This record gives sequence, C-alpha cells and structure tokens, in this order.
Amino acid sequence: MFISNICPADISANSISKAPLSMNHRANSLSSGNDCPVESAGGGRALSVASAGDYCWEYEASVSGPPGNPRPESDISVSGSAAFGALEINTWAERTLTIANSGTADLLIGSLNGLSAPFSIVFDACSSGTLAPGSFCTVSLRFSPTVAGYQRATLKVSSHDPNESDIVITASGAGTKFDSGINPDFDPLNGNGNVTRSHLTADTLLNGSDPGSRVDLSAYAVPGNAARPDHVFEGSLELFGESVGGSFSVVKDTFRLTDNKDSTRKHLPEFNFEFVQTGTHLLPVERGTMSDTHPEWEYILEAGRVWKENGDHGFSRAAIPFTLHEKNANCMHNGVLTFLFRDDGSISRVAYQISSETCLYFKADMWGLLDAVYSPAPVVNADKLRRQYQDEVNGRMPVKPISELAVDYPGTDPEQFGSAAETNPEHMTIYGFIIDGVHYAGGCETRYGTYPYCDNLVIPSYSTAKSVFAGLAMMRMELKHPGFMGNIVADQVPDCAANGNWNDVTYANVIDMASGNYGSGLYMSDEHSLHTGRLFQALDHASKIDYSCTQYSRKSAPGSKWVYHTSDTYILGTAMNAEIKDLEGADQDIFTDMLVEEIFKPIGTSPTSHVTRRTYDTVQQPFTGWGLSFLRDDVAKLSQFLNVDDGMVDGQMLLDPLEFDAALQRDPGDRGLSPSTDLKYNNGFWAREIKSSTACAMDTWVPFMSGFGGISVVLLPNDTTYYAFSDDNTFLWMDAALESHRIRSLCP
Repeated sequence: MFISNICPADISANSISKAPLSMNHRANSLSSGNDCPVESAGGGRALSVASAGDYCWEYEASVSGPPGNPRPESDISVSGSAAFGALEINTWAERTLTIANSGTADLLIGSLNGLSAPFSIVFDACSSGTLAPGSFCTVSLRFSPTVAGYQRATLKVSSHDPNESDIVITASGAGTKFDSGINPDFDPLNGNGNVTRSHLTADTLLNGSDPGSRVDLSAYAVPGNAARPDHVFEGSLELFGESVGGSFSVVKDTFRLTDNKDSTRKHLPEFNFEFVQTGTHLLPVERGTMSDTHPEWEYILEAGRVWKENGDHGFSRAAIPFTLHEKNANCMHNGVLTFLFRDDGSISRVAYQISSETCLYFKADMWGLLDAVYSPAPVVNADKLRRQYQDEVNGRMPVKPISELAVDYPGTDPEQFGSAAETNPEHMTIYGFIIDGVHYAGGCETRYGTYPYCDNLVIPSYSTAKSVFAGLAMMRMELKHPGFMGNIVADQVPDCAANGNWNDVTYANVIDMASGNYGSGLYMSDEHSLHTGRLFQALDHASKIDYSCTQYSRKSAPGSKWVYHTSDTYILGTAMNAEIKDLEGADQDIFTDMLVEEIFKPIGTSPTSHVTRRTYDTVQQPFTGWGLSFLRDDVAKLSQFLNVDDGMVDGQMLLDPLEFDAALQRDPGDRGLSPSTDLKYNNGFWAREIKSSTACAMDTWVPFMSGFGGISVVLLPNDTTYYAFSDDNTFLWMDAALESHRIRSLCP
C-alpha cells in the first residue's frame, strides 16, 4: 500500500498508540486538506483522509467521513522455496524465487543482500528494477556445502511496498557426506500437496487451544496426496507444559493406579530430544527405552515422517510415533505426536494422542496440545544415523497384509490368524504369520482408528525375555564356553550363597525353572502372589536380588520339579553377568556384549531391541526375565533365526546345537520338565503337544514363547511362525496352528 503523507512528530499527548489506526467513517464530520491530525472545534484531534486505505502512525485519533477513491499502490510477493534439504558436500543445487507485483502501482525493488556462504545468488533479474503491476522477475540461489551439518542464511529483499518494505527469506540446507549406502531421496512422496483436512489443521496447530477430544489417528498419518517437504528437520524438539497440560481418560485400572485427582501418571514426562531427517523420515537420535526421573513413564521414540500439505501456510508437517514405557515394568502405551515446522526454527504447537497399549491392568487415553521449541542445529553423527536407519528399513522382512495370505496360498482363511474366537479384537495389539520369508501382518487397531505407523509400533516382551534373553544368552555362552550351564549359581551371586539354598543349583536348573526353591508347587501360585512389591517395583539391584535369593526355601532336589519364578530368571541374569566378566573381561555385559553384539545385530533386529530394562543404580543389572522392547520386524527376524535358520547366520551356528535342539523340541530324549500334562519347558522355551488336534501319527511338539497378559510367539514345526501381542490374558493359538497345518503339514 502506498502512503502519501507522514504524520508530524510534534503532536499533543493524545498520540499514544503505535499501532496502525482503524478508521470509522462517519458522514459530514471530515476535515479536509491533509492526512494528519488537526485541531478540532472541541479541542481534540480529528484526522482527514483521502482514501479508505490510509493509515496514520503514532497517533490515537478518531477518523470519520466517507472514503474517497483508493490510490494506486504496489504489493510485493515472493514465491518459491529456499529450502534445499540434504545435499552431498562439494556438490551444489539451485532454487528459483519469483518476486511479483500484485498491486496497482509500479513496484521499485532495491537491493538483495545478506546471503552468506555456502549460499549464493547466481542469477538476479530483480535488484534495482521496477515491476509494473502484474509482472514478475526471478532470482536463482545456489547451495554448495563444503562441510556436513545443518546450515542456513537469510536473504533480504528491499522494495518500496508500503506494507512490506523488507522481506526476509531463510535459505537452509544440510550438508551431508553421502556414501553408496545413503539415499538422499529416501522414500519420496509424489503427491501435489492438495490435502483436505478436518482434524489437526494448520490453524489448530498454529493458533488453537487443546483440541478437547480425541480424533481418529488418521489425522496423524501421511495423507495420500502428501508432497515432498520443503524443510529439513535436524536439531532438538522440546515441549513445554507436559506436567500440567493435556487430557486423560481411564479405560481400565485394575490396581487403582489413578483416581479423580490429578497425578503424574496422567501427563507426559519432560520431552527434549534430538532428531535427524533422512528423505521423508524423521528419526530420533536415541532409540529404545530412555531412563527418566518421571515416577511412572519413560519414552521410547521411533522414526516418523515429514511431508507437505498446501494448506499448512508454508510449513512442513511432521509426525513422530512414541511410546510411554511403564517405569520398571513392561507395559507399552503407544501414541503419536504431530506439528508444523520451518527450517528457521519456526514451529507450531505439538498435538499428541495415546489411544492404545499392550497392558493387561492399565488402559487409558491421553491427548493434548503443547507449546514447543525447535532448535535447528547439526546433530553429531547424523550421516551415520541416516545410513543405519536406511539399512534397517531396507533390511526388514517383506510385509504384506494378512488378507494377502488367501491370494498367495489359495484356500487359506486369514481370519484364523488373530482369530476373534481366540482373542477379543478390542485387546489385540498386533499379530502376524511368517512363511517363506514373507511377513503377513495384522492388527494395529486402536480405540480411535488404525495406528498410522505400525512398522514402528513398540511392543513389550514380558516373559518372552526368558526365552529371547535368558535362553539365547545361555545357549550362546554354552557354545563359547562349554560346561557353562553346569556352573553353580552361588559361586557368582553372593546374596544367594549366603542363603545356602543355592549352593547346588546350576544355571541349567534355573533356566528350566527347577531350582528346587519355592513356596507352592501349584501351577503359577508363587508367581501370581508375591513378586509385585520386592521384585517388580524395587528400583535397585540390592533389593531385587535379596528378595530373589531369600524368598523361597528348599522343597525338592534341583532339576526335579518345575516351579515358575521370574525371580529365578533375575538370579540367572545376575550370575551370567558376573560370569561373563570373569571369562571375557570386566567391561563385558551379558546383554550388550553377548546378546546384542553377537546375536541381535547379526540377525538384523532394530536398535529398539538393543536396549533392556535395568536397575536404577550403579549396578544397572539387566532384568533378564522381562523388560525387552520389540518392533514387529524384530519378532519376525527372531522367529526366522530360530525356526527356519536353525540358530545360524550365514551358515555359522550361534547357539550350542545340543541345547538349541532341546529348547525347540528337536531332541526326543530331552523334552524338558512338565508344567502340566500337555506342556513342556526347556531352556526358557515352552512347548505344547498337539498330535490329537492335527491327526498326526506321531507326537507333534510345538515350541513357543509366552509373555504376561496375552503374548505368544509360536514356532511351528513346518517352518512357519504365528505371533500375537494382546492384553486380555488369553494365550490361544490353535486356530492359527491348524490353518498353517492346512498350508503345510505340521506332522513330524
């Protein structure tokens, strides 16, 4: 807008406003002759106007009278993007900006300045020029990074537009040292950005208050017509008001963990974490459970997405899946957060919602809209993180919807997997069937639609850790150090030696749940009645190991009777952790160095699975019998390693072959102990005999892993696997086993 006159500074005390004045036009009360305050008859100040569009700055005054004809005025606009994204160092890319005059008078453009290396202007048809109404000119910018890391600079465009004399444009990009393992355009989006959105709109995120209610989680998903993002996120994201913001609604609370009063359990922990973008994916620097001082929750962050919607006012939109992991326990409460951002650090408020979990005793929804700060900055080892993440995603087992089983294996009924007759769908988190190297996945439903990032949904282990952690670590150590399983617990665990009941108990006895020390021999009686306070809720190793070593008296000879104790597996983990330090070095850790480095990484499980729950003290003892976290691809990889690859990677056996055969019921002479008539337990693995159900001529043993609340990973003897992670305390899987039998016989 063109301003003809400037108001004088020598005015009376009435000039107290520094905002542009609104004009109320009243007939027959207009002075004439200029656009600045003049004395009125009443001693006050009136303001004459020549057009309906004039402003007088620095004065508080009344404006009255009818508008005149509008004066011609120029109006500058700039289109195009100066966001270059990730670019390999010592290369360059260019972006074009268009400067236009959408006004009714000529636009005089001054200089373009301020841009600094590694950004430069390589073509400029605009500086010191004049744009007639409706015309435009172009400027080309170049980004040529020479070092790795996020970089930005500003370009100032000067003109005589009365409303926007200076426009500041942020140029940004990330220098990256790419190698052949990194794709700079990873997982591109090819939509045009025309997205219709009814929930979590840009106006809600930028200007709104708490949404007030839960929304379908599709609002957090990448929409079908999403375009490539204009901005690159690298740096830290910090939320504010977590301890007081947001809403909470309990669904199930068996142990009355909440009431009508506010509590820390109803709010998010403090959130301040670093992220790196690769293509359209946004990954956290730290994966797996992160210890926290919050009394109830700890975060697990997973990789999300970044995209563009044309209605987001020039921002890019991001979504990040996250999990609240119950402190010192293993329940998983899965959520998503979303926000808008720009390269220059501009950010909207952050919306979040939790509407599902894998937790038998506590279910709740949480949602809200929190203030946030985005601090763009180079992230240490960003390229390494990008490469590792792309390798992880590219190395995942191929996934198809469970419905595709009927296409690939005609005559198969996919509804027998995750069967509603066996598990109430309201309590099913995920399930799947793995056959011939393909992962047929189902589930991921929540109370508010489908979870939008099912590949990155975190699931708990609970007692499947007794198989995956205790069992595999034991068999790995037996392979490397023959006779390891015959070692005596008391020799490595002083607390148990002092008790006297562990001086003849071997590691093999403990992995088989046959220490001979127990309270009741009834099925699961000890496990259900006593562990909660002193084992599961204790934060320190001293409390956990004292309880585990002293709680039970000697009732039978070691190795003779099966009695299930998570406390015994905790003792075993303590003994193995001490033993590996003696055998392989004082800095060795039974989880990190034995399980992660020598089994998990070779078979390609995710970084999420490379972290375990530990005690909150300097000992940092792994729980061993619970506390692992998985993605669904981790479950597929572990089952493939055990059930198809027979414990081998690239032809090399990673586990003791005799103990492995015993664990998976491949040795008829070593079935293990009998928890009940049709069950066996051997080296941390369960097994069930199903000959009568399959009409096989010979005994048909099916090994499986099991976890609290409703977790089953079934290693079927026809080289297929069925898994279900639910939380309604059901452990039924025969429908899936029989359907697999129809595809390929389970009979020996």
